[in-house]
Amino acid sequence: MERKYEKIAKEEESVEGRERRLYEASVTGSVNSLKRLMAKDPLTLARAAVTCFNETPLHVAAMLGHLDFASYLLTHKPDMTMALDLQGRSPLHLASANGYVEMVNILLSANPDACLIRDEDGRTPLHLAVMKGEVEVTRMLVGARPQVTRYKLDQGETILHSAVKQNRLGALKLLVELVGEVEFVNSKDDYGNTVLHTATALKQCEAAKYLVERPEMEVNAVNGNGFTALDIIQHMPRDLKGMEIRESLVKAGALSSRNIPALPGKGHQLMGESGITMVIENPQLSPPPPAAVLTEAKASTPLRGREKEIRENKKEWTTKKREALMIAATLIAGMAFQSAVSPPGGVWDEEKDASEGKMLAGTSIMAHNYPEGYRVFMACNAVSFVASLSVVFLVVSGVPFVKTRILTWLLMIIMWITLTSMALTYMFSIRTVAPTNDHKEVMFLGFKVPDIDKVVMTSLLVWFSLFALVVFVHIIRLLIWCVRKAVRCVCKVGKAIK
Repeated sequence: MERKYEKIAKEEESVEGRERRLYEASVTGSVNSLKRLMAKDPLTLARAAVTCFNETPLHVAAMLGHLDFASYLLTHKPDMTMALDLQGRSPLHLASANGYVEMVNILLSANPDACLIRDEDGRTPLHLAVMKGEVEVTRMLVGARPQVTRYKLDQGETILHSAVKQNRLGALKLLVELVGEVEFVNSKDDYGNTVLHTATALKQCEAAKYLVERPEMEVNAVNGNGFTALDIIQHMPRDLKGMEIRESLVKAGALSSRNIPALPGKGHQLMGESGITMVIENPQLSPPPPAAVLTEAKASTPLRGREKEIRENKKEWTTKKREALMIAATLIAGMAFQSAVSPPGGVWDEEKDASEGKMLAGTSIMAHNYPEGYRVFMACNAVSFVASLSVVFLVVSGVPFVKTRILTWLLMIIMWITLTSMALTYMFSIRTVAPTNDHKEVMFLGFKVPDIDKVVMTSLLVWFSLFALVVFVHIIRLLIWCVRKAVRCVCKVGKAIK
């Protein structure tokens, strides 16, 4: 009985040993080792197909690119091309993902249907080749079974969507050129997004440029939210890529969904606040001739789009100006407050009695030594503080008229006054805290002034010159705007009279 059990154990050990040696041969790609195993046991490959639950020797060979080893395996057991590992992947999945062109060729020669197998994520070998950017492998797989290009992943993602999401421009171009059908190029996912929507949302600049240049691409396709590709890029933060994509879309004739004319007889397309597109049938609407529809669309749509763009640019300008004014006003208010509680020269640390009067602790030294200069200093500082606080209050108050362009200009004028007052505050502080021995008299613009006053007055002259130049430029712009408004009013009155 014991001898019988020993014999069975030796047989099991020899089977396990052969499986281990078969795996080692697959890893090293040794065809000679495989031949020796098959010479000892002709059923080696048959057993491997049954006992190797994780991956077959062909999976290992395809993963590592052992071409001769895989060829010998397929010669003796060609059905191994359809075997799946634990993730549902065939050997062709692994060879395609790694870009082994010759390996893919012999696997397709053994069984072209292997390129139709989906793994547990629904991906075919073509999906993996496209995601890895393997252009030649992609060409071979599409040539073997063209219908594989129609396979979709979860949420309706097509092979074109996969190429764009992985930023594989070469694979995208190849797929579009090989298939080239309008329906294929404009296929949508479950959210109604075409590949152009996806490229725009991901700011894949080169992909978007390529797609809008293709005659098959419908640049004004609307997704499930009622947005075109142009709508998507206009609602995203502006950067260089976004501007390039937008320019390419506009050149290709892309429109915003609000500017796309409704097709007569099929209802009106309405855009709600939620962005969902609704179609309301109107059978009483009599369709005008096709020529009239095209003429109206060409004439009115670009004009409306341009007017909308101008309004959006004005709104963006106003928003940015308010933000800049808010930041500047907050900083100036803090500076003015600090100057008030800690004036130049500091404050008295303790009470003193002097011939000029009593000096209280915490009061300004500058106010005692230079009372006239201190009053001017505090007046300018108070103007800066109140004006900057007024700007902050108007911006944060939430009053609707603050968002208008005219009030934005008013806030800018207040800021000019604030900055000028702050400049005067600085000049008077320098004048009062400078040492007395620096007040030598020198000639400045025909007058005898102390040396430190020369610096102050030069600075003031430069500042007011710059201020006057800016005010002059804005006055000219205002006059030009008024003249244009007057001309438009006169033209409207003339047309009304006629």
